[in-house]
Amino acid sequence: MKKIIFVLIISLLSSSIDAQVDPANKKEMYVIQTKLETLFMQDQLFRRLYQDAEKKFGTDSAEMDYFWKVVEDQDRRIEKELIQIMDTHGWLGTSDVGRLANGAIWSVMQHSNLEMKEKYAPLMKASVLQGESQAMQYARLIDRMLINDNKPQVYGSQTTKDKDGNLIFFEIDKPQFINKRRKEIGLEPIEAFAKERGIDWTIKQKE
Repeated sequence: MKKIIFVLIISLLSSSIDAQVDPANKKEMYVIQTKLETLFMQDQLFRRLYQDAEKKFGTDSAEMDYFWKVVEDQDRRIEKELIQIMDTHGWLGTSDVGRLANGAIWSVMQHSNLEMKEKYAPLMKASVLQGESQAMQYARLIDRMLINDNKPQVYGSQTTKDKDGNLIFFEIDKPQFINKRRKEIGLEPIEAFAKERGIDWTIKQKE
């Protein structure tokens, strides 16, 4: 009797799970995934060519001015397409559209305006905390926003070089608490991150 009840429970659970899988929604997500991957390709294409273009035409040439105008115009178009997707579906995690398409959202946002970054950054953080987006990408988004606003970074994702050419961190806000902030979003300790980059980290951490 117990065996029969167990089988019935499993059958009911299986039916419930199958009922939750909407084929139409899966198809829609596949279309969105393909669109995001295409936006990523468009976002990256010219940026992968600019060094060759600079070598050929020169950094301050009219050709490079036009090159970057084309990139900027394309960025604005891609940005609008991403906003349409985000306003309809929210921040899409890896289980929704896969790792590449999920990363494409972040990549396009890197080249968007500040208003868009501020609007969607909280959604990305929530996705990171759920294990649906990459913590380092979120850290880079936030740190770059802060540095561009002449403020110290909070996750230590951004580095630069000193006058002697040595790699160093951009200024970090309350560096003694950085591991606490990094741990919150699932990043490795700053000591390990610094070591990988040949940077000597000596600031003792506090809880």
